[in-house]
Amino acid sequence: MHLFAQRRWKYLFLSFILLFASITHCSDTNNHAGNNYTQNDEINDIYMFLTYSILYKTWQDPSKEVIGKNIGALLVNTTKDKILGFNRNAHSSTNNTTQHAETRLMQSYLSKCECGDLADCIIYASLEPCAMCSGMMTISKVKETIYGETDPWGGKALERLSLDSSELPDGYFPYPDVTISRASNCIIRKELDEAQKESGIFIYKFLMTGKAKEIYKKAYNIFINYEVKYKVNQIIYDNARDFLERELEKYYRVHEELR
Repeated sequence: MHLFAQRRWKYLFLSFILLFASITHCSDTNNHAGNNYTQNDEINDIYMFLTYSILYKTWQDPSKEVIGKNIGALLVNTTKDKILGFNRNAHSSTNNTTQHAETRLMQSYLSKCECGDLADCIIYASLEPCAMCSGMMTISKVKETIYGETDPWGGKALERLSLDSSELPDGYFPYPDVTISRASNCIIRKELDEAQKESGIFIYKFLMTGKAKEIYKKAYNIFINYEVKYKVNQIIYDNARDFLERELEKYYRVHEELR
C-alpha cells in the first residue's frame, strides 16, 4: 500500500511538471507571436485605421440624404508610401449601383494619373471587395487589397478567381495574376465581423446602424491617439493624420462637431 502511494505521488508530481512545461511553452509561444508584429504590419494598421476614420468623419446617416453606404477605400503607393486617394460608395447620390468605393477610387485615379495600371499599389477597403471590384483590381494590376470587414454574402471573389478547378469535369484554370486579398488583423475588423454576425442584418444595412458607427468611432479614437511602435513609421502616420485632418475636406463634407 505504501509503495502504491509513493508511485501515485510520483505520477502526480510528473503530471504537474508536464502541465507546467506545457503552460510555459504556450506562454512563450504567445509572446513570440506578439513579437512577430513587424514594421509592415504597423503600416497596414495605420492605413486601415485611416480608412475607418475617414468614414467615421463622413458618416452617412440613413435618416438624412446620403451619398451612399458607409463603405470606403484608400489607395496607397507602397513603393513611395504615398496616399493617392480615397473614395466611398455613392449608390444614392449617383443612383447607380456600380458606384462602389473601390471602383470609383481606381477609375478616378487612373483617369488623372494616366499611369496605365496600379501595379505598385495596395487598396485598403473597409469592406471585403465584391466580384466587380475584384475583377477591376486584377485588371488594374493592384498587387494586394486588405479589407476591414468580412462580407459574408459577396466576399471571397478574389479567392474564387484564384481557384483552380481544372482537374474537374468542365473545370477552369485560375485567372492569371489575381490581386491578393486578405483580412486586416486589427481588432476593429474582428469587432465588426462579430457585431454584424450577431445582428443578423444584411451587411449594407448593418453599416448604416448605430452599432457600426460606435465601432468606427472606436477606430477613429485609436487612430488619433496612436503612438507608433516603429520610429521609422512616424512619417507615415503623420502623413495619414494630415490626410485625415486637411486633405479630406477637399472632397467630402466633414461633420461639424469633428472639425
